[in-house]
Amino acid sequence: MGRIEIDERGRITIPKDVREKAGLRSGDRLHIKVSKGQVTIGKEVDFETFVQELCGCIVVKGDLDPLRLKEIWRTAP
Repeated sequence: MGRIEIDERGRITIPKDVREKAGLRSGDRLHIKVSKGQVTIGKEVDFETFVQELCGCIVVKGDLDPLRLKEIWRTAP
């Protein structure tokens, strides 16, 4: 993918080929995560897209409260 540098203001430029492969466009919102010295940047997913992507992945009898699901995910290993 290549190497990039952090400028004097702490900014980086994501190379065009990386932006294209990741489907990133000007104005997109990203999230950033640091874990074990590694920085990960990813495209923020809106709620509607998130629900569509998960549709059918979880099968539950009856209703499942989204807040309860969030609580379950937080406690999962």
